[in-house]
Amino acid sequence: MEKYVRKELIGKGGFANVYKATDIHTLKEYAMKVIDTSLMQSNNCDDEIALLQSISYLSHPNIVKYEMSFKDEINRRCVIIMEYCKGKVLIEMYRRRFE
Repeated sequence: MEKYVRKELIGKGGFANVYKATDIHTLKEYAMKVIDTSLMQSNNCDDEIALLQSISYLSHPNIVKYEMSFKDEINRRCVIIMEYCKGKVLIEMYRRRFE
């Protein structure tokens, strides 16, 4: 995690929070999903990491790019680094379209 500086919270879910993060070497912005594994049924994030790694080769404008992931065993967290997509939140776009 020393490669990234966690910034402001940009999203929340049942098991995870998503933060904006900056790579300290390139200054590129990323989305950092921090999963609290103590709230997960399996209590670890190996399955989610395996899934993300298996689809990481996909390249399409409508698919968020997976960068990397790691486990924080001490705090029982899984951290996933993804492409940061500027703009509107997906749920907001969905609500505007269908309300």
